[in-house]
Amino acid sequence: MNKFIRVWATGSLAALLMAPYADAATVLNTNSDSDIKVTQLARYDSQTEFGESGTEIVAYDKKYKRAYSINGALNALDILDASKLTRGKLPLIKRVSLKDFDALGSDITSVAVHPQHRYIGVSVAAANKTDNGHVVFLSMNGQFKGQVEVGALPDMLTFTPDGRHLVVANEGEPNDDYTVNPEGSVSVIRTKPNGRIKQSDVTTTYFDRSMIGSDVRDLGRTAEESFRNLEPEYITVDNNIAYITIQERNAVATYNIKKKKFISVKGLGFKDYHQTTIDVSDKDDKINMKNYPLFGMYQPDGISHLNYRGHVYLLTANEGDTQDYKGFSEETRVADIAEKYKTTSEYFNGFDSSVLKDKKALGRLKTSTSNPFTNADGSFDAVVTFGGRSFSVIEADSMKQVYDSGDDFERITSEAFPDAFNSQQEEPGKIEFDSRSDDKGPEPESVTVGKVGRHQYAFIGLERTGGIVVYNMDNPTKPVFDTYFKSQDNKDISPEGLTFIPEEQSPTQKPLLLASHEMSGTIAVYEFTGE
Repeated sequence: MNKFIRVWATGSLAALLMAPYADAATVLNTNSDSDIKVTQLARYDSQTEFGESGTEIVAYDKKYKRAYSINGALNALDILDASKLTRGKLPLIKRVSLKDFDALGSDITSVAVHPQHRYIGVSVAAANKTDNGHVVFLSMNGQFKGQVEVGALPDMLTFTPDGRHLVVANEGEPNDDYTVNPEGSVSVIRTKPNGRIKQSDVTTTYFDRSMIGSDVRDLGRTAEESFRNLEPEYITVDNNIAYITIQERNAVATYNIKKKKFISVKGLGFKDYHQTTIDVSDKDDKINMKNYPLFGMYQPDGISHLNYRGHVYLLTANEGDTQDYKGFSEETRVADIAEKYKTTSEYFNGFDSSVLKDKKALGRLKTSTSNPFTNADGSFDAVVTFGGRSFSVIEADSMKQVYDSGDDFERITSEAFPDAFNSQQEEPGKIEFDSRSDDKGPEPESVTVGKVGRHQYAFIGLERTGGIVVYNMDNPTKPVFDTYFKSQDNKDISPEGLTFIPEEQSPTQKPLLLASHEMSGTIAVYEFTGE
């Protein structure tokens, strides 16, 4: 952290918000000692309403230099021309509406480009999200080729590196009344060169209770509810193995693609805030990083991986998520159940119990009533919150964490962009300082890896605070913070999906990062140079 320096002057926020909108913005790079130079090369604006998910996930076609962006606001796929990025724009070639797909469903959730053949896959949730969804196959120009049925609520899909299979994470969320709760699943689709995929090419696999580790937290009022709350979120694939985040239950599943079976589901443990600092209140009107009698579930959303010295290392963006429905909710505030904490437990040693009701301390923090620190009488030995506010590195064979970024993200952003610390922006230009400290803080949403110059880097998008955090990953067991950057005009809000383009596939012959921003409906194209 000694490489980090503050470059924003106090009061600079107003100047940023008054800056005129530009196709490409100046980049504020917070570390003058960074080994990489970052330039925003271009920007795409979906021209949708702020906060309506005009851009969510973006995929890249290395042959024809096109980008494919999910437009949730218009329920469409935007096809973009990435071949002439030096002109400062990422122009729209064509917008294909869901109704034009001849597809069954209500919501486009993800897109992936086949690595060899000339077609793409798009996941589509059913009109009733608890019903089985579909994957639609399209030509590179968005022409319908066919569709197949997969599990309930397909949320993310990715082709295997060899292109032989498409792997789909079917989240299987319950309805709001919690009366219908489909099982989460993974679908593996055998691909064909012509993209004419049939239902017989699809295998959907459901979880086997025997594969679930004892360290995976229970979630629900019964064992059956807990089992059905295994909800696959995001996938990364190494050779024939898929690693899948199970966000709500704070776990990662390992899946054998060739055998079409789950190998294991492993819990990720808890972050100890006795040792790591955190800001837990949105009512103290300040940046206030402290230790507390508190544990955090990592609960990753995005996941990526890299190989190092014969081992696979998983990188997770520890966003956090809750089960919060009309029919069942695990979410409450600490002060509302303060009397249920057993303050004589070892986890409260050295802390005054008054922090549990204090709205400027733990009282405002959102906590889970479904946690393993629960006694038979319903009391709790510790406070547990959602998300790790960090990224972690996990050795895949053992599923042991070898690194976590601790409180880096909150400390980095508090120094670089204090006016936006743990903030959200639900209206254009309205930054709500400290408004997420009682929830999940900066919310690291997505993570990807890529090589710039001679070095390997991890790029982590902060959904709430905004911007991209970069770490050197030459040794994944010992990541080193490199820089934190964002657009100067503050027009790219809430990064949702990150796609790294290596220099050998780039239209500029330099590494690129496509960052899609859900709230602003924009895609920022960043170009890197490095040693």
